Amino acid sequence: MPHVKRYVGGGREELRPAADDGEARTAHHGLMRFHLGRRPRLVALIAHVLTSVGWFGVAVLVAFLLVAAQATGDDGLARALSRTVETSVWLSVPLAGLAALTGVVLGLGTKWGLARYWWVLIKEVIVVPVVITDLLVIAPQAHDAARGQLSGRFLDPAIAHCVVLAIATVISLVKPFGRTPRGRRGEPAAVTASR
Repeated sequence: MPHVKRYVGGGREELRPAADDGEARTAHHGLMRFHLGRRPRLVALIAHVLTSVGWFGVAVLVAFLLVAAQATGDDGLARALSRTVETSVWLSVPLAGLAALTGVVLGLGTKWGLARYWWVLIKEVIVVPVVITDLLVIAPQAHDAARGQLSGRFLDPAIAHCVVLAIATVISLVKPFGRTPRGRRGEPAAVTASR
């Protein structure tokens, strides 16, 4: 158990685990609307990781199916693979929505916030173009390809999805670029001065 703080209230004394300095500082300065407890945070984090990894997996599968559809000499197989890509939007878009939703819950309930750190903002922005290209580029072009009317290149956006979602994963782990100007405004004077 990390550091323990003693709380006295209501005629009794109890020991509770202390929040880390970042969470305590954020909560103290009123920047956090609510704080996820340990167990709800863990549930939200697991849900976020699973949906994000699932979304990335669907993107990789779509790219693989499109490569296979272009490489095969069998028109029937190419159309079947394109039909599969067309229906993949029914999996990728809900996974994207759940990944975004759990990310927002984690942002609001932890010290990271929604606009305090560049890495969080980058991840929030990444969701929009990937979902839009899923809905407006990949699915419609896969629909056309499944009917034998290939209307354009759609392997490129599928590969771009894989790259962008891989970058989002790396950003989540590395957490680069520090705080946004809004995030720096919320820091206590002692922390700001030490930078």
